[in-house]
Amino acid sequence: MSGQSAWMLGVCGMGMGPLAIYLRECGWDVAGWDDALQPPMSHFLEVAQVRLSRNFDEKNPPALVGYSSAVKPENPLYALAQRHGVRLVRRGELLAECVRDRQLIAVCGSHGKTTTSGMLIQALLAAEVDAGYVLGGLYRDASLPPARAGKSPWVVAEVDESDGTINHFSPEITVVVNLDWDHPDYYRTEAELEAVFVRLFQRTRRAIFIPVGNARLARLTADVSVPVFAVGDGGNFAARVVSGGASETTLELGHGFLPGEISLPVTGRFNTSNAILALAVTMHVAGRLGVAPLGRFSGIRRRQDELFSSGGLRVMADYAHHPTEIQALLGYLREQTLGRLVAVFQPHRHTRTRQYRREFVAALQQADRVFLLPVYSAGEGFVAGGGSEDLLAAAKEDGETFSLHGNGEELLTQLRKEVAKWPEATVVFVGAGNVDKVAAAFTRDLWLTAARAGGAARRFDERVRPLLGAETLLAEEFPLGERTTIGVGGAVDWYAEPGSLEDLRLLLRAAALTDQPVFVMGRGSNLLVPDEGFRGLVLRLSRPCWRQLAVDAEGKRLVVGGGARLKDLALQAARAGVDGFAFVEGIPGSLGGALRMNAGAHGAGIFDRVESVKWLAPDGVLHERERAFFSATYRDCPELHGAVVVEAVLRGTGWLTPGEIQARMEAYAAQRRESQPREPSAGCSFKNPAGHPAGRLVDELGLKGLRAGGACVSAAHGNFIVNTGGATAADVIALLRKVRGVVKAELGIELEPEIILLGKEWRDVL
Repeated sequence: MSGQSAWMLGVCGMGMGPLAIYLRECGWDVAGWDDALQPPMSHFLEVAQVRLSRNFDEKNPPALVGYSSAVKPENPLYALAQRHGVRLVRRGELLAECVRDRQLIAVCGSHGKTTTSGMLIQALLAAEVDAGYVLGGLYRDASLPPARAGKSPWVVAEVDESDGTINHFSPEITVVVNLDWDHPDYYRTEAELEAVFVRLFQRTRRAIFIPVGNARLARLTADVSVPVFAVGDGGNFAARVVSGGASETTLELGHGFLPGEISLPVTGRFNTSNAILALAVTMHVAGRLGVAPLGRFSGIRRRQDELFSSGGLRVMADYAHHPTEIQALLGYLREQTLGRLVAVFQPHRHTRTRQYRREFVAALQQADRVFLLPVYSAGEGFVAGGGSEDLLAAAKEDGETFSLHGNGEELLTQLRKEVAKWPEATVVFVGAGNVDKVAAAFTRDLWLTAARAGGAARRFDERVRPLLGAETLLAEEFPLGERTTIGVGGAVDWYAEPGSLEDLRLLLRAAALTDQPVFVMGRGSNLLVPDEGFRGLVLRLSRPCWRQLAVDAEGKRLVVGGGARLKDLALQAARAGVDGFAFVEGIPGSLGGALRMNAGAHGAGIFDRVESVKWLAPDGVLHERERAFFSATYRDCPELHGAVVVEAVLRGTGWLTPGEIQARMEAYAAQRRESQPREPSAGCSFKNPAGHPAGRLVDELGLKGLRAGGACVSAAHGNFIVNTGGATAADVIALLRKVRGVVKAELGIELEPEIILLGKEWRDVL
């Protein structure tokens, strides 16, 4: 199977991401893209060396393009593959193809597939079966990847019935956790759904495992030709719950197992049932269980996650999106909760919401208070009767319990008011959409509030480090001067490269709580760090999630991440034939810094191309405004002082051929090489006074070559101060002061520095 190539569309999804990693480990050349490219999945993709690129190489296209169910034929990248005759393969079909030469253990059913798969994978590894796997989610343990090739013939994978691709699998072993009628958008009747599973059972080669007491599964497996093992109390693989606690369950194992008692790190009836299924399959395959039967299993993300617990308040999150799942989840929490039970629910798909709106309401009524969010459509078109307002209407007799909200600040405000009323409360965020983002925002506020209550003596990193994702770098006493283009200056107290919008917002809020000054740097090209350093936090948007560059369908606008290099912006625009960006080719910075200072060259400024800007304010609030909002002036944009630019939409001036634009860029580059110094510098030292280029003034006064220690006015261009070796920030400041003083005395012109002095104002220094 090695040696093939694939480009994955929707590569950060919980289905596509693990499959991309599995293919890469099997020797495939794998690349891909996702409009929601974000950690932690993006981190695992990078570790696996899955290349992230917005387009595949049209001159050397991949053998196939895999796409997720959320991708529609009108997607421009789908259309690109069609134009080039590249084979398009649905995620489920591709998974079936790439495990065809392995002994597949297929985990299927309506609910609990990912948790059961995660348990089974770890149980097999603990029993020394080096199975490959493709998980449909992420382990809570961030060191465990969501997929691996493995060395044994066995491979574990979830088989999804939602889009019909289940028909492509012929497993060695089939594990069925349960079966409810779901996906009414694809299956018109329960009989259609059951028929699909019967055919899967008939294609199974070795054995089928089902839970004890499931009458439907017993009926559907009655006429198959392979052994069917019932698992649970009194089954072919017998296990009985002896006791259950807050963090573990003790089982008595009987027939099919080696008799005796074992303890498992799971709680709740559903989790325990799934664990017993995993152990039964492991016993069948390996003939034994590991010393720790479930190995390193510590849970699956978004499955009964405890996000916060302090005092009487507990916050949880769960992926449940079917009434049966929600009924079980809230029933379990109701048993565990002495105080108020508050549910925040986001329905998943309009068809499912319409089909089960009364069942959803009945399940949710176990909570004391329910906040409904708009339906997460997952790419599905609107269906009449399938909106969140229809759930609210179905619950009209219980109007004091249910309410409908957007997923923004208003909801968070109402939640805070709700939990403040009760000494004990459990808040659970439920759904398969983006409700986890709302949960994260709510929980981070709670953590920061708790940190504030802990007293000012706690260090900045003690408050924030436990909450940051694995993709975010946070370093103390960081030598920032070495990272600037002029290469001088001291260390900063804290330096961070956030790996997500959530972590960026958290860093800003934590800095505000601890009174840390914040500075956002680009590539360090127009920055001078004092020798004594900076007592605060420096943020740099250098991770891949901040460097995206995309041309819209119209072919004239560019959507650009705040951390994108201006050089890359110019090259991307040139490739797309979008005119108007060649002037930024030689500006050594990132988009965010360029917007902050309205950078420009060759008579054009970056704000000449701005259509809109999205940024985070120092308090962590996200803003987005169109060009008219900004009062950008020469080398400055006051509205972005202290802001963190996340993204901007830029508009070109027209279209040219890539060759014509490239020729212009090469001409600009040649002009720059002839006129600008090669030695390390911080770019232009002074802003140009009206009608008087600063470099020409310095040249006319004979100041080229003027020195202060290791700093020198460049012989190539009078508006550059270069580091000739061993310069300090004090040398640069002293030289700026000298030049400025001579120009003022001789010409009466007061030069204003263009370089940013970190943590200080020039008026206090010069």
